[in-house]
Amino acid sequence: MNKVSITKICMLSAALVLFSSLFAGDGASTNPRYDKILHEVAKVLTQAHFSPQSLNDQFSAKVFADYIDRLDPEKNIFLKEDIQYLKKFEDRIDDELRGKPVGFFFEVNDLYKKRLKEVNTVALDALAKPYNFNIEDSIIANNSEWPANVADQKKAWYKKLKYMSLERYADLLDDKKKGTDEAMAKKTDAELEAESRRLTTNVVKKYFDRQIGRTTDDDRFSLFINAVTNMMDPHTDFFMPVEKRSWDEDLSGKFYGIGATITEENGYPKIYSVAPGGPAWKTGEVNDGDLITKIAQGNGDAVDVAGYDVPDAIKLIRGAKGSVVKLTLKKADGTSKTVAIEREEMKLDEVFAKSTVINDNGHKTGYIYLPKFYTSLGEETGRNCSEDIARELIKLKKENVESVIIDIRDNGGGSLYEVIRMVGLFIPKGPVVQVKNGDGRFSTHGDNDGRVLYDGPLVVMVNEFSASASEIFAAAIQDYHRGVVIGSSSTYGKGTVQRPIPLSDHPETEDLGTIHLTIQKYYRINGSSTQLKGVEPDIVLPGYYEYFKMKEKDNPSALEWDELKKLNYTTWDQQPFMDSLTNGVTKRHSLNLNKIKNNVAWLAGQSKGTRYLSLNAYEKKEQEIRQKVEETRKLMQLNDSLDIKPVDTSIADGRSAERNDRWLKSLKKDAYLAEAVHISGDLIRNHNSSIVKR
Repeated sequence: MNKVSITKICMLSAALVLFSSLFAGDGASTNPRYDKILHEVAKVLTQAHFSPQSLNDQFSAKVFADYIDRLDPEKNIFLKEDIQYLKKFEDRIDDELRGKPVGFFFEVNDLYKKRLKEVNTVALDALAKPYNFNIEDSIIANNSEWPANVADQKKAWYKKLKYMSLERYADLLDDKKKGTDEAMAKKTDAELEAESRRLTTNVVKKYFDRQIGRTTDDDRFSLFINAVTNMMDPHTDFFMPVEKRSWDEDLSGKFYGIGATITEENGYPKIYSVAPGGPAWKTGEVNDGDLITKIAQGNGDAVDVAGYDVPDAIKLIRGAKGSVVKLTLKKADGTSKTVAIEREEMKLDEVFAKSTVINDNGHKTGYIYLPKFYTSLGEETGRNCSEDIARELIKLKKENVESVIIDIRDNGGGSLYEVIRMVGLFIPKGPVVQVKNGDGRFSTHGDNDGRVLYDGPLVVMVNEFSASASEIFAAAIQDYHRGVVIGSSSTYGKGTVQRPIPLSDHPETEDLGTIHLTIQKYYRINGSSTQLKGVEPDIVLPGYYEYFKMKEKDNPSALEWDELKKLNYTTWDQQPFMDSLTNGVTKRHSLNLNKIKNNVAWLAGQSKGTRYLSLNAYEKKEQEIRQKVEETRKLMQLNDSLDIKPVDTSIADGRSAERNDRWLKSLKKDAYLAEAVHISGDLIRNHNSSIVKR
């Protein structure tokens, strides 16, 4: 071998060493790339965030606690002595943010990986012997303390895995009682117990295989950076380059799937958001926050996906066009439900506004559903929700409707510009929203064309997941006294605006990731921010997830509520007596409001607390929860059906017609929509007889 070749090999080896140090492998104690990311994140947060916190010891302590909690949310990996040892970094993270090399991450990362391997052995040992499900025992969910020693840690894992096995054992007993599987019917209780442990063991092995073998330092570092960014507010997020590309690919819709964004929580894939109009949404059974416990292909065997990382879960969820995937979902109320979903390419027309006519006691009410405030973003062939809503209103006016319902339940927001234009369809002119920058400057945005497309009675339906742009629309309608807002005790409460900020000036050569940064806040024209408070409806109809602490105000890092000066604006000159509308809801008893409220509050309370480890106590509690869930869902459904007439029957193809029929069928049984129709009837009568002039 000549000297030139030797020199090239040495140079290549040096380059590989440098590359590996830059892009970090397991066991690395320094990483210039991580240093650069952390320092750039700190600069962006302190210089451009709407309300930056000081990077001091108090901030450091909060990040410290949050990151440890993200790594070990069930407090069964670390020991108490580990936390005490790591506390030396509690007041140092701010120093690292301001320029010192990354130290805390590597220290906690190395200790975490060491403990994972140890706990893996502890867990498998706990599953080696049979469980006695007749012994009265329990486990407390959401531990507040880390185990004091290894013996306590073993006890905690024993109970955790016994509960997991008990869940599977109860399912196996149910399958045996059904008698549909001859082989299952012949199995003894001891054989079912062994099978439950085998299934749990598979889950545990997959979990630790993922955490030890497939989760990278980059993954855990990204988690650490998000502990920093989310401390500013819940919506300031960091994306590593790979995560950002994956996010963009999911948004492109160029695959056949179920129409949902998947994240991870406590070892399970989780439904982060359901795309309105998508396959999952059309089932009516998939909700934001559902945990995915099993995935089956058509009629095949279900795969237990506890421990699966998100990409692997998505591989099972996606598939060929028209094929069926079955998801077993753990709902927020504690129940499990298996939902069959037919995969399809996302159809844009499914997320567009659409309308129908509802007949009630001789009155015709127009109903418009808007799943999000979409915009064309400058595309010539694109569609904007304000223009689509205008078209739907014109259709409904031709049908001679006497009132209109705008349904923005579960609408997570969208384009601010479209909200302003849409409000303008219902008011002559005036301000719609105020926007404040971090430096205190604010601007007012409104409608100035002087035209009103629809001037009749108006009802706006919201719920606890109506957020951001939805809240601006509902607030404007309410502030102008233009219509009646009905729904959950308050909307979501997101009054902030984010913008993607790349950390590198030249991402094509050095991509350090992207921050979705909070840069502005929204305010109502009456001066109040929608942040935290959301919009309180004129008439409250309790939502199913009302008490599950899933709103903005339930996040400790959420920005505070504040207010600006009230703007000058002229309210609508035809306003009904609100007291008469509220009395009408009370007298009708169409919805058993107190029963629904009490039930959902009780169900929310079951999501935390005691988990029983004996079969009898477990089955009793599960039966109690199932009965309460079934009762509540029945209360939210009509016994009869609403009289609904499609407005546009010119459906382009059979599949679209089928989707439209399914949508109409779901509306006919919606008790909340029925109450909105009744309120519309009261509005019509008030509009025709006792209008209040102001």
